[in-house]
Amino acid sequence: MPEGNIDVDSEIYIVPIGGVDEKHLYPLIPTLERRFTTKVHLALDKRMPSPDYAYDYKAEQYVAMYILTELGKVDVPENAKILGVTNVDLFVPESDLSFIFGQAHFGRNSKVALISTLRMDPSSYVGGKPNDELLVGRMMKEAVHELGHVFGLRNCSEPECAMYLPRDLKSLDKKTDNFCLYCQKDFRVLRQNKTPGPQTNK
Repeated sequence: MPEGNIDVDSEIYIVPIGGVDEKHLYPLIPTLERRFTTKVHLALDKRMPSPDYAYDYKAEQYVAMYILTELGKVDVPENAKILGVTNVDLFVPESDLSFIFGQAHFGRNSKVALISTLRMDPSSYVGGKPNDELLVGRMMKEAVHELGHVFGLRNCSEPECAMYLPRDLKSLDKKTDNFCLYCQKDFRVLRQNKTPGPQTNK
């Protein structure tokens, strides 16, 4: 797929949550700056503690929405967007998905997106070995996807588009971190029209 970017009017702050290794965050910056044509900051000074408040004892996972709510309280410039990165297992209660790679508030009036490295990390699986290049590539695709929702884009049916919703690692690995031509066109239309207020999207 050809390189596909969108031109946004907000800077992006990457906020680590819990024990996320910053060495996996620095590589996200150049591509995010290209995809969104904006300045991206790694806000290590705003690192949030492990999200124990979001833990669901029955599911033994973390409720993504609770973490998004806390992310929204991080002090950044008024028009900025936030990408939180955690390493805990995320889920949405009463969803047909057993886990999610990330979640975001939807719409150009929203502010926060969240991804988790846990299910994307090869070393998280039995017999898996560390592979930083593969992990960062997966993180990039999911970061672009969730931030795309923040800027108003919906899930896309094109399997290689960044806005395609991956339900497993196979579909995540198949797609790219580029916006397809249809999503680029949709974003240009969004910029010309009033968009709805914040909602939640995966």
